[in-house]
Amino acid sequence: MIPLVQEIQKDLENVKDPSRVEQMEAYMKNHFSFIGVMSGPRKIVYQQLKPRLQQLNPAQTWELIEECWANPYREVQYIGIDHLLASYKKIALETDGPQFTFILTNQTWWDTLDLLASHVVGHFARKFPAAFSELAKDWEASENFWLHRTLLIHQLKYKQQTDLHLLQYYIRTFKSNKEFFIQKAIGWSLREVSKWNPEWVKKVVSEENLLGLARREAMKYVPQD
Repeated sequence: MIPLVQEIQKDLENVKDPSRVEQMEAYMKNHFSFIGVMSGPRKIVYQQLKPRLQQLNPAQTWELIEECWANPYREVQYIGIDHLLASYKKIALETDGPQFTFILTNQTWWDTLDLLASHVVGHFARKFPAAFSELAKDWEASENFWLHRTLLIHQLKYKQQTDLHLLQYYIRTFKSNKEFFIQKAIGWSLREVSKWNPEWVKKVVSEENLLGLARREAMKYVPQD
């Protein structure tokens, strides 16, 4: 599998724009190294690789993801995510919890976690609710706030099928954490619900005494009295 990841890196290097590196690294607060490949050229690289990647079985797919994660360049990690987003509905297994915990707590920043949480983890939670419930207990007990953010936003794509009771439970559980990414996630999750149930959002904001960033984000689309 390592030669395949090395090939991914080489293909990305063939379309790099070195003048982009400094800007891309600064945008990610210098947490990661970049080759200098914007999303458009990266998507083309992925599409060229996709027929081969689709031949991987679930275990091989996760091996690919973990080796992409071990690569020093963020764009290689993005290719791993591109493939997981494209393939996960076909390869999802009830035993995927440890793999999720790994990719959500390593090389972690909002750019990767938010896609994984709302698309991949969200699908896992709907397909395997019992397995996700057990996994969520471990994440809730963890001190890692990225796992808490995942719990808050994994229902973002559910729309009217959102479990409102569960969402409010997580908001109540994590609202005392003033970490920016937690407060933002609380507001973001409520903002999505407000598009179809603004009265419920107003009730939760009041009941949970949400303030600051969480409140502003939550109430962004809610008609004011």
